[in-house]
Amino acid sequence: MNKFVYLLLAIIAGIVIYRYRYRVVNALLSVRILQKWFVRSSMSVPFVRNAMISQILR
Repeated sequence: MNKFVYLLLAIIAGIVIYRYRYRVVNALLSVRILQKWFVRSSMSVPFVRNAMISQILR
């Protein structure tokens, strides 16, 4: 019974986060430290870095 309750809560939380995903992302990226971490981690991916550099140097 306890596992069922946790599973049900996880499903409900997933649905709520999916429904309000853009608000959640905006709230997370409004934190300066998380914003810096996201940019650093995304720029370490070669495809993303090359796409960004090609857009900047156009």
